[in-house]
Amino acid sequence: MKNFFFSSLRNSLLTLVLLAVLPALGVILYSSLDNRARAIRDAEGEALRVVQFLAREQQLITMRAEQLLFLLSQMPQVKALDGQATSAILRSMKRRSNVFANIVAADAQGNVFASALPLDQPMRLKRGRHFDEALGGGEFTVGDFDFGLPEGSSEPLIRFVYPFHGTGGQALGFLSTALRPDRYEHIFKVSSLPPGSVLSIADQDGTRIFRYPAAEGTSPHGQKLVVDLWNVLSGPSSLGTANVTFADGVKRLVAYTQLRLNPDLPPYLYISVGIPEQQALSRAIDTLHRDLLFLAGAALLAILVAWGVGGIVISRPVERLTGVARRLGGGDLDARSGAPEEFGELALLAKTLDDMAVALSEDISAREEAERELRKNEALLRMIMEALPVGVWMSDKKGRILYANEASRRIWGPAADGAQSLGQGFQAWRHDTGAALHPEEFVLARAIAGQHPPPAQALDVEGANGERKVVRCTAIPIHDEDGNLRAAIVVFEDITERTQREQARDSVEHILRHDLRSPLVGFASLPQLLLHHPNLTDEQRDWLKLLHASAGKMLRMLDAYLKLSCIERGSLALEPVMVDLVSLLHVVREDLVQLPQGKNKHVWVTMDDQPLPPDAKLAVPCEETLCASMLTNLVKNALEASPEGGIVTVDLQNLGETVRIVVRNKGEVPDSIRERFFEKFVTAGKAFGTGVGTYSAKRIAEFHGGSITLDCSVPGQTSVTVLLPRTQSAKAGQ
Repeated sequence: MKNFFFSSLRNSLLTLVLLAVLPALGVILYSSLDNRARAIRDAEGEALRVVQFLAREQQLITMRAEQLLFLLSQMPQVKALDGQATSAILRSMKRRSNVFANIVAADAQGNVFASALPLDQPMRLKRGRHFDEALGGGEFTVGDFDFGLPEGSSEPLIRFVYPFHGTGGQALGFLSTALRPDRYEHIFKVSSLPPGSVLSIADQDGTRIFRYPAAEGTSPHGQKLVVDLWNVLSGPSSLGTANVTFADGVKRLVAYTQLRLNPDLPPYLYISVGIPEQQALSRAIDTLHRDLLFLAGAALLAILVAWGVGGIVISRPVERLTGVARRLGGGDLDARSGAPEEFGELALLAKTLDDMAVALSEDISAREEAERELRKNEALLRMIMEALPVGVWMSDKKGRILYANEASRRIWGPAADGAQSLGQGFQAWRHDTGAALHPEEFVLARAIAGQHPPPAQALDVEGANGERKVVRCTAIPIHDEDGNLRAAIVVFEDITERTQREQARDSVEHILRHDLRSPLVGFASLPQLLLHHPNLTDEQRDWLKLLHASAGKMLRMLDAYLKLSCIERGSLALEPVMVDLVSLLHVVREDLVQLPQGKNKHVWVTMDDQPLPPDAKLAVPCEETLCASMLTNLVKNALEASPEGGIVTVDLQNLGETVRIVVRNKGEVPDSIRERFFEKFVTAGKAFGTGVGTYSAKRIAEFHGGSITLDCSVPGQTSVTVLLPRTQSAKAGQ
């Protein structure tokens, strides 16, 4: 039976065009699936980072609430149930911190005898599970969902309760404060999440405490979470992601975390962030539609060309081939024809040409094959250029745009298509100053002028739709074998989202600097004021000194974090002072052994693998706060990885020009993260691990001109080695 698809040259061309489209279609579909998976991973990662940040913020506030209520529970005025004096103290505490809605003190029956906010009438607190647990266990507790303050407001609250006891140990009453969860709205707003994203906070029973944006119609405060979401949040994993359909019918990618007062207790709070799946996949879907549209257009164009070639262009060559065949049959070997092909009506001509000069025919076939390969490579190159996510221009040595891919047209608009001179349609502004950029200062003009390579530029440009974008531009001059300029290539990268994320990070740091650090400074000064009170016992003075030291430690940790952020942006200058590493390690050890990670574990400081001499010292020039943060992170990681009763050894070695610090502990780093041990957000086996401890240690060591390495060559042991130079110019001092 005659094959219809190859029965004529025209049908064969159309068949080959259709077959050529299939691989491109497969590539597009595969790329679409890959883009979809990448978009989901990116969305889950972004939501997870926001959830972890909110969890750390809530844990800090919970610690503050516990410390505040504990301090108040030791006050003799509170234990004496002195309403007037206690109210004065509560008002003073309330003025120093705007985090909590109110602070009240009640007796064991729930009768409020003191409040930071004025009460219009006597009030009795509603007894709940958290009050019973606080009075029965004598411990700090977090309450169930509550809607509104006792004073009559209707805001959702998170309550904290701490009991106070008499001299005989009997429960006299409890102190309570409340947190408005709407304070997290600002953090959520600056997180640059897609429209439709949702922040949800629920208590230990799955009751919704807070939702942003509010949706009283489908997800009111005080109601239970939807079953699918609650099953995910209350599962065995304390941190993770899932795909859940919310009460409003929207399917979202959810990142969640469970908060506990300590690892042995059930969660007291659940925080989740949901990103609409449709929003997360919108870019991947748009890319698929665009690629399919381009493929359909290219296929249609190829079919029309093939049809025209089969109907018009081929007919004339057939007549010419017939004449050439007759000339060859007559002995005219100078006659030329195309390569023989079996195309139906051309079969007789192909057979005649096959009997002729074989060498000439082979040469023609080879040349045509090379031309086909060249066209194929050109088409592949163009397809790659059009698929690139960055914009690409190619210009001649006069600055005229010869080629611009689709990404560059999206960025620049009409200015990217066929400009006859560099200044035609060109309009951009410097991103750092906002000043208009002259065409002669553009990287393309500098590359043409002979600057090699011209420095990259960050510019604000206005696209075809009038939207401002931030673009990073680089130029590459192309020279011939003699060194003469032939062309120039300009690459554009849209960094608008990256710039917005950096601005969001600056906003978060502003929150830390002003909204968290300022109250903490006041909290650190409060114990000093209380120490001047003449009626304090020795035990109370010891507690106040410990509270002052803890607040100071938190301030130092916050300062170290802010300095690390400046290091990441390259905006911090090193101002070293001489610091004794032996004394610094003793302070770090004393701080860490008090933590749960240091329980039943030991930290030994040695020098050259020998016990420290009584007067041992080893000074290096460094920034003391950052160096203390680096050592704290490394020793803390070693303690967490050590078994019960394990020993962490910190060995100091003076190598002359450098100092070597080796932190060793029993236990091994998992194989899966060894290669990425010092990368950001890399962690394993830690319920609340953030993966920034070793990363910050690496950045601090490199900031001081040093280095840090991981050694797992000894089975059952992990060693982290830090090298710090001793030759930096340092201020005289510590």
